[in-house]
Amino acid sequence: MSDKISELEEIKTLLRQEPRGLSILEISRELKIGRNVAAKYLGMLHAAGQVEVRRVAAAKLYTLAHRIPVSALLGLTTDLIVVLDRNLRIVLINDAFQALLRVDKAELIGRQIETFSPDRLPPLGVGEMPRTALLGQEVKCEIPWKTDGRVVQFHAKFVPVVFEDGAPGVTAILEDVTREVEAARNLEKALEEKEALINAIHHRLRNTLQVVSSILHLQTSCLTDPAARRAIRATEQQILSLALAHEDLYRSQYPDRVRMEEYLTRLTDTLINSYGVSSEKIVWKVRAPGIEMRLELAQFIGFLLTELVVNVIQHAFPGGMTGLMEVAIDRDRTGTYTVTVRDTGVGIPEEMKVVAAATPGLPTVRLLVEQYLKGRIAVEWSGGTTVTVTFGGEDLLVAPPEATESEGRT
Repeated sequence: MSDKISELEEIKTLLRQEPRGLSILEISRELKIGRNVAAKYLGMLHAAGQVEVRRVAAAKLYTLAHRIPVSALLGLTTDLIVVLDRNLRIVLINDAFQALLRVDKAELIGRQIETFSPDRLPPLGVGEMPRTALLGQEVKCEIPWKTDGRVVQFHAKFVPVVFEDGAPGVTAILEDVTREVEAARNLEKALEEKEALINAIHHRLRNTLQVVSSILHLQTSCLTDPAARRAIRATEQQILSLALAHEDLYRSQYPDRVRMEEYLTRLTDTLINSYGVSSEKIVWKVRAPGIEMRLELAQFIGFLLTELVVNVIQHAFPGGMTGLMEVAIDRDRTGTYTVTVRDTGVGIPEEMKVVAAATPGLPTVRLLVEQYLKGRIAVEWSGGTTVTVTFGGEDLLVAPPEATESEGRT
């Protein structure tokens, strides 16, 4: 027996000196033993897990196994790990778990996990999770644990294992995710506060713009020049369109997207009412189903449509004439927008075509479309007037007109 042990140790020493591995023939020659004896000893060492074998071409090469004990691996992690048998008794526990319990390992081995009080140990036996793992199914869950006046959040995993004797067991792995959970909660709270702040900003901007619009409205009563009154009123309407966009964002659950159908419905209704037009004179509707735009583009479209809708109100239905008006926005699969204002009025006279510099509203529309949206505008006069504006996606907006105008004044 002692000779066998000595020869086994010699084989391991030899393999330790040759990390690339040796064949049975090479080992038998080095140790001056028969090939069959060498093969027998290597088989014993391989069965014990002390050597490993790999095939290179037709030869088998044996190397010394470099396996780290399970207990050493468990000590490399900060996660809490405990191995339980089929009766949920502790079989193995890592240093992190022992440090949590503050009890010597010898006193823990063999103790049932459910015998610990909730203030000493996270509730691993909650529900049927460990027992489900005993049946061969991995289970994951979140476990809150109250200790020392605070709540520790664990992400728990119950992994089924099989011991050498074939008996089932469970490995419970608890990862402390308290910081991550608290960070997520703080982030959620910060987002809620940010959303509330953005809503408050939109609310105050809306109120401020409405005050400015009201001041301009009052100023028109002091003016006698019709051209000046029209200019002030046009400015008032554009400011009002900005206020309505902020109002939509204030009401919306998405603080950066304007729901265009609701926005344009309120804008058109406000313009109609501001000119005292009855619902019998102009029957109107807005169609922009599911269309949402970021604030800058929505306000831009508000500028366009304010000009076009006011044109319809002022010129499409003179005297006692009545008719229909439709405001619509469509978007195709390529992201191209089509904005349409259609009426059944008298049409645009020859001297008021869109190319004319004196056309009320339409030169402004052409400027906004071509210079800032890089889009196209088309006008049809068959059975009324249809103005169609087409432009690419939301990224094509060059710069807001306010900035350009202010630059031109400096």
